[in-house]
Amino acid sequence: MAEIKWPQQRRVIGTKVPRVDGPDKATGLARYGFDINRRGMLHAMILRSSVPHGRLKTVDVSAAEKHPGFRGIYYFKRQGQEVFYVGDEILAIAADTEEHCQDCLRLVRIEYEPLPFVVTEEAALKDPGKGTVPNPGQGNVRPSGQRTVGNVEDAFGKADAVVEGTYSVPVQSHCCLEPHGMVAEWQGNNLTVWCSTQATTGIAGMLEGQFRNRVPDVKCRCITHYMGGGYGSKFIPGPTGIACSELAFMTKAPVKLFLDRYEEQISAGNRPSATATVKIAGTKDGKITAFQADIYGTPGGGAGAGAVDAYHQLVPYVYTSIPNIRTTNRTIRLNTGDRQAFRAPGHPQACFLTESAVDDLANKLGLDPLEVRRANLPTDPPNAFKKPIYEKQLEIVAEMCDWKKRWHPPGQGPSKGPLKHGIGLGLHTWGGGGRPNNDVRVTIKSNGSVLVQCSTQDLGTGERTVLAIVVAEVLGLNVKDVTSEIGESQFGRSTGSGGSTTCPGTAPAALIAAHRARDDLFDKLAPRLGVKKDDLKIDPAKPGKIVAGDKEWTWKEACARLGMDTVVGVGDHPGDQSLSSQGVGGVQVCECWVDTETGVVYLKNFWAVQDCGLVINKLACESQVAGGIIMGIHYAMFEERLMDDNTGRPLNADMEFYKLAGMKDIPEIHVHMMDMPERGVIGIGEPPTISTAAAIGNAICNALGVRVPRTPFSPMNVLAALAQKGGA
Repeated sequence: MAEIKWPQQRRVIGTKVPRVDGPDKATGLARYGFDINRRGMLHAMILRSSVPHGRLKTVDVSAAEKHPGFRGIYYFKRQGQEVFYVGDEILAIAADTEEHCQDCLRLVRIEYEPLPFVVTEEAALKDPGKGTVPNPGQGNVRPSGQRTVGNVEDAFGKADAVVEGTYSVPVQSHCCLEPHGMVAEWQGNNLTVWCSTQATTGIAGMLEGQFRNRVPDVKCRCITHYMGGGYGSKFIPGPTGIACSELAFMTKAPVKLFLDRYEEQISAGNRPSATATVKIAGTKDGKITAFQADIYGTPGGGAGAGAVDAYHQLVPYVYTSIPNIRTTNRTIRLNTGDRQAFRAPGHPQACFLTESAVDDLANKLGLDPLEVRRANLPTDPPNAFKKPIYEKQLEIVAEMCDWKKRWHPPGQGPSKGPLKHGIGLGLHTWGGGGRPNNDVRVTIKSNGSVLVQCSTQDLGTGERTVLAIVVAEVLGLNVKDVTSEIGESQFGRSTGSGGSTTCPGTAPAALIAAHRARDDLFDKLAPRLGVKKDDLKIDPAKPGKIVAGDKEWTWKEACARLGMDTVVGVGDHPGDQSLSSQGVGGVQVCECWVDTETGVVYLKNFWAVQDCGLVINKLACESQVAGGIIMGIHYAMFEERLMDDNTGRPLNADMEFYKLAGMKDIPEIHVHMMDMPERGVIGIGEPPTISTAAAIGNAICNALGVRVPRTPFSPMNVLAALAQKGGA
């Protein structure tokens, strides 16, 4: 078979295609994990620690076990063990109804031996050696990396301008619209779970491992037809999935266990904080000559710090060609819920810390910050290919937002009484390359039906539509002529939806599967149509038809000749860089007005230019970019987890006091997708949320002439920055 490439002339790929499952979601026909109810199903809930750190002196479940609704109990911790944060899992109970399950939890008697705790970074930094988390001998504040390139001190001494500032972003809680959870049911050695996950085959494999020593030839089937967000927090069964499947095993009944909103806020994961004191230097022509950063952040109390340990490697972010760099990093462990991967782990933090400092240097030099960025784009070998992409993006966004007209020196823009105008920008990057082990199967039957199957889940990319678009393109059909089935682990191998790898992993596999199905179709049809196989073609100019010279048949006419035969094509990601490469860039510009009397920031416009290689569905790509910006607006303007130093309890673990944006908080969003088919398909899910907070912060600084160094950009933080400047 000839080498398979993306078609040069595209009929469906790259157009705006509404999501094929949109009507089901809009009308409520789509069934999520929480919608699953099985005959004889039990309900389970988790009993969590009410103290931030303590030893379990007593765990008395005798009264709960006597309750008429009680069916089973699973222990996370037992008497004598430690709990490390408010919300730490102690045990889970299954009962015949939700109400009886709540009754059982209330009947459990827990006695704690209180132990010291630390829940804020400020308190941890005052006593860094205090050990209140797992592995206490290492203390709560631990060095976690450093890096030196060139001679920073020499560069600072020779620079035309040096700026130093401290910038900070707080912990952000995961707020998935659909909570973590699953329904688990055993039938003999077979476990079926309906799970809210971004890794169907991964969950199946992990749960098989959980029971392998107890259940011979255990097989797990994971079903995720629809899910309401994960953003990196739903790769593993976690305590919720383990407890649910274990309770189903011991009770021999289906069990449902989904978290409530409070549990989601305190235990389902967070995006770590980041604070950095940055010193940056440059010359009059805008070249950055030195970058120094002392960084710290907290991932919570768990063993895995994730991106926090890598902050020193991530800055100075996209400006990888700065000749002199020195960074140090500290990881702060607290008695709080642990971090989970969160849409572009580490990048929003690194982008904010870097881009704030770059803008402050541009302001001190009296230069246009867009031109400063243009002067410092990467030229080092691993990243040099991004330079022309960024140059084009800066050119496009400058034209879109009329930058030369709207930009002004900081604090010198148009005013409407106390309202001050500002505009700012930020750059970002991401990987997004496709992965192998994503099996796609295309089946064609004699009635003309086309079915494409993949076990992957839809985390938000519109995966059903992506697969249908690719198959329809190859077979000369319309998207509505192709049925997509996804989200069932038995369909074959698939990788987790992380790193923006789902579309670039499955789209090339679908392309190959569709080509193989087409070839198999031609093999079977040629003798029945009385033509040579090599004469059969699908002409993009004649959709819905198969042609051979001057002969042509409608798709259904041709497929009818299959009779009892079925056509099948199977594909996987081949690792071909022309089908899916990696490394994307993006630039965002924010325009705002800031009220200097109230401290309220009004976002007016957002412009975003983004590349993702070959655009499969332009409508979905634009939607992904807009959605990423909206998530970034939440992060920049509202989100902050608050902890009480005295009790160790979260203060805003609900949707009333953990603030998110409303409809009126969202500005006009203008998206431009750079279609780069020569690069193949690259992921789009994570990049658009990265530079939003940086662009907003720089726009506010441009309006006020003073830096608001910490998110969220609440009235309190804006007014505090103005007061420090000496304003009203």
